[in-house]
Amino acid sequence: MNNNINDLKVINKFWAPIKDITESVETFCLKNNYKNILEIGPGYVPFSLATKSIGFNEKISDFIELDIDTNLLPYENNEIDFVYSRHVLEDIQNPDFALSEIFRVSKSGYIETPSPLIEITKGVDGSPLSDKYCGYIHHRYIVWSSIEKNEIYFLPKYSCILDHMLNITHDIKSHLYNLINNKPIYWNNYFIYDVINSPKIIMYKNGVNFNTKGGTMVEDYISLITRAINESIENTNYFIHHFNNTK
Repeated sequence: MNNNINDLKVINKFWAPIKDITESVETFCLKNNYKNILEIGPGYVPFSLATKSIGFNEKISDFIELDIDTNLLPYENNEIDFVYSRHVLEDIQNPDFALSEIFRVSKSGYIETPSPLIEITKGVDGSPLSDKYCGYIHHRYIVWSSIEKNEIYFLPKYSCILDHMLNITHDIKSHLYNLINNKPIYWNNYFIYDVINSPKIIMYKNGVNFNTKGGTMVEDYISLITRAINESIENTNYFIHHFNNTK
């Protein structure tokens, strides 16, 4: 084991969609006989079963260009069987509005975002300066979820995030870096929802639902980040067990 905590660093970067995850989501759609499938924010590898797309992608000829931050989705309530959205909601300004619209128009769906663990780790981004800051520099929110509770959480990503502020032991940090460098599945957070069960969106806002007990904002914020990391890892383990065969 590495005995110098300062020598721990990101060696492998897992940015691409994980094949086993994608195949599990495809199997989920096929088993449920979903036909009307919308992808929001298609990336370099568009979702293979999508029949509709929102967001530009040069690999897709038929798509709708729409600002999901401010515009209603152009579909009726429950018109869409399944929504697939990977690495989108952490980027935008109003994810609660966008996700409410996603829930409105769909019966079920899959939301993938970068994990809180990755967002508090230096050296994960593509910039040569990524070892100077935590996570992806362009992201606005830290996102995690609980499939068991059918809840998804959004915490603003503030500039005070520094990995050393979490006050974790060397052994725990070594364990986390082992996950980061060797377990691609822990680079993301996974949320499968069913609107019948009324999925809940929780937006954390300073002075509204955190920093309300007399502590300093930084202390409350770091406490929430620590909780986000733990709950996202638990959620990923739950996802692996129930929806995926990844080891």
